[in-house]
Amino acid sequence: MKYYQIALPINVTKLYVYKNKENIVPGCRVLVSFNNTFHTGIIWQETQDIDKDIKYKDILEIVDDIPKISSELLELALWISKYYRCSLGQSLSAMLPSAFNIQLQRKVRLADNSKLDYNNEMSKKIVKELNNESYRDWLDIPKLKEKIGIKTSEFNTLLEELENSGIIEINRVFDEKIKPKIVNFVKLQQVDPLPSLTAKQTEAYEYMKNISDNFPLAKIAQKYSYSIVKALRKKSLLSIESREVRKQYFTFPQKRILKKIELTAEQQKAISIIKTYIHSEKFHPFLLFGITGSGKTEVYIEVIKSALKNGKTALMLVPEIALTPQMVDRFFNAFGEDIAILHSHLNDRQRWEQWNKIKSGRSKIVIGARSAIFAPLNNLGVVIVDEEHETTYKQENTPRYNGRDLSILRAKMNNAVVILGSATPSLESWNNVKTGKFTQLLLSHRPLSYELPTVDIIDMKKEKDPHLLLSVKLKRKIEEKLSLGQQIILLQNRRGHSSFVQCISCGKLFECPHCDISLKYHSASSELICHYCGHKTHMPRKCLECGSYMFSFGASGTQQIEKQLNILFPNARILRMDSDSAGRKDSYDSMFTRMREGTVDILLGTQMIAKGLDFENVTLVGVISADIGLNVPDFRAAERTFQLLTQVAGRSGRGEKSGEVIIQTYNPEHYSITTAMKQHFESFAEKELNMRKHLKYPPEFRLARFLFSHKNELYLKEQIAKNNKVIVKLKDLFTADQLSILGPIDAPIARMQNSFRYHIILKADSVKVISSAVSFLKDNLKLG
Repeated sequence: MKYYQIALPINVTKLYVYKNKENIVPGCRVLVSFNNTFHTGIIWQETQDIDKDIKYKDILEIVDDIPKISSELLELALWISKYYRCSLGQSLSAMLPSAFNIQLQRKVRLADNSKLDYNNEMSKKIVKELNNESYRDWLDIPKLKEKIGIKTSEFNTLLEELENSGIIEINRVFDEKIKPKIVNFVKLQQVDPLPSLTAKQTEAYEYMKNISDNFPLAKIAQKYSYSIVKALRKKSLLSIESREVRKQYFTFPQKRILKKIELTAEQQKAISIIKTYIHSEKFHPFLLFGITGSGKTEVYIEVIKSALKNGKTALMLVPEIALTPQMVDRFFNAFGEDIAILHSHLNDRQRWEQWNKIKSGRSKIVIGARSAIFAPLNNLGVVIVDEEHETTYKQENTPRYNGRDLSILRAKMNNAVVILGSATPSLESWNNVKTGKFTQLLLSHRPLSYELPTVDIIDMKKEKDPHLLLSVKLKRKIEEKLSLGQQIILLQNRRGHSSFVQCISCGKLFECPHCDISLKYHSASSELICHYCGHKTHMPRKCLECGSYMFSFGASGTQQIEKQLNILFPNARILRMDSDSAGRKDSYDSMFTRMREGTVDILLGTQMIAKGLDFENVTLVGVISADIGLNVPDFRAAERTFQLLTQVAGRSGRGEKSGEVIIQTYNPEHYSITTAMKQHFESFAEKELNMRKHLKYPPEFRLARFLFSHKNELYLKEQIAKNNKVIVKLKDLFTADQLSILGPIDAPIARMQNSFRYHIILKADSVKVISSAVSFLKDNLKLG
């Protein structure tokens, strides 16, 4: 009998031991019972450390012969569990699509294209049973197992192999949540002789014959009206059938457009340096620091080509917001369909299919958002993190990893090159350049002598009418660009209509009943909404306290700006893009198409329009309120404001036409705004790093936060008070220079989702100290 430590997807750091007679390789899935529930666990290792007084449970089923998680990813999972303080099972669970949870597999049926010529006798038995006439539809998996009397542990492995071969279909729990896409297909019929047709019907029929005898109705919907199609169907020349089709992750272009791009001297130099390390198979981290529009993507493409020539694979992380059709088109033109795309819009089945495509080696290039860092690529040659400063690389749920940091670690494990690219690098990465940990590669000019846009700062305190959201100059510039047929981008990083609603008569502020925060007014739905818990209520006509009809509305959001734009520019075609208007999955694609085709004059939105857009006809960018990000309790507020302003300014003048940027602010002297105006990152970084060091903030210092929450505030306070001695003892373990402890105090939002919140913040001068302090608190705090 052999004993194995198994990692389970639960919030318990302990590895549990189960027994089995077979040799099982680490990284394989097994089915076990834990706390009266079935779980898909991952074999961690065989163990000899056995307690004879414990009755160990059996492994119910061995799912894999070949590990689903490689030894490299097992090592990465161990690092994640230690550094981000989560269980090993949780970090491993984050690496696999949910489709690999065996307990989610419910039913099975024979696919239409089944074949019966198999060497494996057990596979033949499964297919034969499913071919039974008494049940040709879905069959419960436990019932199938019982009917064919399989005792072997390879049952689920065989099912997955048959599914991958297209012989059977497996229905999983999540499949019931995935709504099928139904498409009308046109099927042409053979009719002889042809009936009498009008000229338009004849034209349409001949056009259809040149397409195919079987195609989606949408292919001709733009060219011919449905009445013509109906007339042809009435004359028996075609039939229309509704069919279920698989939704596409990304629609690749019909053909590749190969462009010959002349690289700048700076691009060539950067590529040459990186190639040297790829050829020598040495780990090396680079910071590709290039101004907006300097051609970082061209560097990425050439580097990936070099890695592929060396027999390597490539992984590229991009912020979800930047994973646009425009970017996919550029990589498709360079590499064809040898690309796997991973993003949040994939449903569970699509994510599983993409994972298998990568694991099988059919895709050697993976482009995706944060979780793509776990893509099962072998023989990695280069890892790229585009817009490496983006906060979206940080996972908010357990495990709370940072995709940028894991990319460096994964590249190191593979002796690969890692490239962090940005026009506004994170101060952590910039500090690593200054300390010699990273090598900086500079792109300081735009290709083809394109110039950076001119930037003007408008002091809104000096405007004659403070109630107007657009300054006189910004309004005049918008009118000028519209008259020239050019496009404008306007940024207001606040969604909704107003930041709060308050009664003028009695002063009542409409607040969320579940959180200590004001409700935001959304005029489109006439609702008051909490942006933290999602609570909604209809906007009342009068104050519920005093009955007054007079309200004061807070700072403007995108909906209020949109209303004013429609009044000021009634003939302009305005498109608003924020999380409220971009609810549909294709809304981003639609925006790109409309901007490219020139059917949008003014694009208004939140930070989702600040990155990844490259439209030559955009010659004006306006920032409605540059101060929004400066007024939040976050030590990175100035850094994020600088990054956002610099990035959105870079959307202007990306072609032959010169660009302009107008930034409206009530703090025109703030260093984050003045340095963004000059696009001078080094000046900003120097000032901000000095301030961070003085206040003991990253990157010089390390931070950790303990958050305590409970629905009963009195009970929460009592529990924290009981543990004060632990906090005092922690202070005695380190000097004041080594460790600073703030709290326990109220969290910035003291109540959220009906739970009261307190927190402790630790500041340490090293990873070793912060790690020791976190371990001490986790081991000694006694709550509940």
